[in-house]
Amino acid sequence: MKFEKTMGFYDSNRLGDILFIFHKNHKTYLNDELSKYDLSLISALCILMIHESEELNQKDLSDGLYLTKGAITKSVKKLERDGWILRERSENDKRHFILKLTSKGNNFIPIMKEVNDKWESEMGLDGLNYNFRKTFIELTHRAIDLNLKKENGKD
Repeated sequence: MKFEKTMGFYDSNRLGDILFIFHKNHKTYLNDELSKYDLSLISALCILMIHESEELNQKDLSDGLYLTKGAITKSVKKLERDGWILRERSENDKRHFILKLTSKGNNFIPIMKEVNDKWESEMGLDGLNYNFRKTFIELTHRAIDLNLKKENGKD
């Protein structure tokens, strides 16, 4: 198994290490599936976040996806060039562009759900018990809060 080759670095007894390996493989799976649509995971996440928001700009994407401005700029340019999104100048702040989905982008939303549902089903995640999911979500929120406190200098 590939994980066994990295045992000197990753420790199967540390939850953080296991989560990293899990996340990395989830990302690899999704990138492979999304490549069929000439999309990367970052691009698909941008599409999903734009879909969920009424007024969203590139900074919002960068902040919300915990990605660099450069990564978001590259993704947004490709999404616009390929007809997934439109950029419209903000009426409130002329320095910003509001991102909107085209019909192509909107039509992709159920496809992304199918791709993720397929992965969750193949992984058996749809059978996880409610309390495990609830605890995991709470831990995820705690991790986010911890990092936000550090970013804001409130160690």
